[in-house]
Amino acid sequence: MELRRFLFILTAVLIIALILTVWFLPSNEDFRVDNPFWNGIKNIRAEYQVQPLDSLANLPSSPDGATLLVIPYLSCTSTELEHLNYFVSRGGRLIIADDYGHGNEILADLGLEARFSGQVLLDPLINYKNKHFPRIVHLHPDPLTENTDELVFNHATSLINITDDNALALSSPFSFLDYNGDGTREDVEPTGPLPVISRHELGDGEVILISDPSIFINSMDTIADNEGLIQNIAATASVLYVDQSHLTSSDLHRTRSWLQQVREILSTPIVTAGLVLAAIVAALIPIWYKKKKPTIEN
Repeated sequence: MELRRFLFILTAVLIIALILTVWFLPSNEDFRVDNPFWNGIKNIRAEYQVQPLDSLANLPSSPDGATLLVIPYLSCTSTELEHLNYFVSRGGRLIIADDYGHGNEILADLGLEARFSGQVLLDPLINYKNKHFPRIVHLHPDPLTENTDELVFNHATSLINITDDNALALSSPFSFLDYNGDGTREDVEPTGPLPVISRHELGDGEVILISDPSIFINSMDTIADNEGLIQNIAATASVLYVDQSHLTSSDLHRTRSWLQQVREILSTPIVTAGLVLAAIVAALIPIWYKKKKPTIEN
């Protein structure tokens, strides 16, 4: 009996320790607002009062003046595309920051001709560290580019089907799209200036396209004038939402989400009362059992 009790206590302690580890271990996933490491965007959340969204169904019914940042590394369902259409048509500003994800699916559903090229943008001359970090020095006057002289992108792509009126930022003339991935410019590969940021009016709202979501991460947001662009986005928004539902998830994130759901269920009044009652009954069982246990007379 003592060995069984010991094993039960040991198992309970290990389970509790595992739960606490999962709960308090920082996220390390790309673009997560609770990730404090180089690839997260916790800096932006702390600085600009960002509101993360775990579902596009939670978007406001009156989005006028609100901004939603979407990094679409997962496909949107038809219902989610309807939410995005409603958000923009009612006056919201949708920022799609993408490089090699599913941004074009959203653009097609919105009825816009603009697309993300999906090809790597390289700049062998005007760059930050190497050709994979192109400096964006051609910025058109706009509230989003105010007090911003240059941006630095990180393994970015470019935009296509963009008119001069829609373009807000262009890569340098030395940049090019690396179609075949060999790192050198071929005759068939488009050269700069290439559009990398654009604005499109749609309904009562607008759509902003940024061909590199990496400018928002903790290791990139303070390089060059990236922070200025982010500050302008936040300053021109009544509320800044960041969609988290279309980012890839690790086992850690899925487990934490499951624990949060369990916590929400346990925090309801009925469940809380049931747990308290169960705890009282469990505490009284040994006393009841001791009273019922027959005594042995000499």
